[in-house]
Amino acid sequence: MADPIAPVSAAAIRPIPPAGAGPSGAEGPRFLDTMAGLVGEVDRAQRAAEEAARAYATGKSTDVTATMISMERASITLALMLQVRARLLEAYQEIQRMQV
Repeated sequence: MADPIAPVSAAAIRPIPPAGAGPSGAEGPRFLDTMAGLVGEVDRAQRAAEEAARAYATGKSTDVTATMISMERASITLALMLQVRARLLEAYQEIQRMQV
């Protein structure tokens, strides 16, 4: 015959830590901080490209290569940020469509 099931004591029950918490309980970077850093990086790239274009146009710089590289870097970072934004909006809309 099977052994009877032993009762569970309250001391044996312990809470499960949150998914993001490590063994020390320290949290990682917040999503808002990460996004703010990315937007800041896009802004810095745009400003650097604008400054490089202005310097080339006024004759302060004759380095066409560096100017074009900074402009392309700004363009690529902006395109990447727009793709991230589109994916975030898609995820948000998908969550909105979920039925509770």
